[in-house]
Amino acid sequence: MILLMLFMNTTLFFESYFDHAEINSILVMQCDGTVLRVNNAFTKNYGYANEDIQGKNFEILFIEKDKAESKPQMELKTTMKFKQSQDENFIVNKNGVPVWSTGETVLVNGGEGKQYMVKDIINLQSKRQIQLFLNQTEELLERVFESSKEIPMMILDGSMKIMKTNEAFAKLFHLENMPAAGSRLADIDHPFWSGSTLRTEMTNILVTNQPLRNKKYLVKGKDGNSKTILINTRIIEGNIDSGKRIFVIVDDVVE
Repeated sequence: MILLMLFMNTTLFFESYFDHAEINSILVMQCDGTVLRVNNAFTKNYGYANEDIQGKNFEILFIEKDKAESKPQMELKTTMKFKQSQDENFIVNKNGVPVWSTGETVLVNGGEGKQYMVKDIINLQSKRQIQLFLNQTEELLERVFESSKEIPMMILDGSMKIMKTNEAFAKLFHLENMPAAGSRLADIDHPFWSGSTLRTEMTNILVTNQPLRNKKYLVKGKDGNSKTILINTRIIEGNIDSGKRIFVIVDDVVE
């Protein structure tokens, strides 16, 4: 009796999760990959209603390249062997558009000793997931900025004015004083930041909305010696209060 009640409670829990999940797209299938049903989140994220996909093999969700590499079959075999598998790949939606996703497939025991597979997928291209990623990225950058003594960083506002720099930045460019908040790049007490070419490239970040990626520069120090640095930038679209910010990350290249 106790086991029966436990089974019923577990079933009710899954059904509630299946029905009410909004981010987690869930697909229930037989162990050969035949789809039995999908939840509303799956329909919302990938377009397939139950009548579109029921009875079909889940391999229709894979891009042609992955099919050619037998990834659907490999996923089934791995799940059967280890009771679970994980993947991060494209899921082809109802309109034939590949959507970058991550998921987990779990082998579960149903009634009468039957086994099924439950595939739980998250659409990484959804607006909600992208916003979550950006929020986490911003928080991570803030933490690195405040705590790191090894990564030179500077934060600029939407008008390319300096918001703040960290100690590692001041050390790399041999600054006696931290640049004042609201000052310009040309106000940094180092010849590298007063160059017109660099200022133009930094301004173009805002104009084109394209960050700098491992952009290499030769920097001549105050002592006359030259060294190579790499600059990466990350644009963070803030709210009305914080506005747009540009994180400038500098890497001192050892040659």
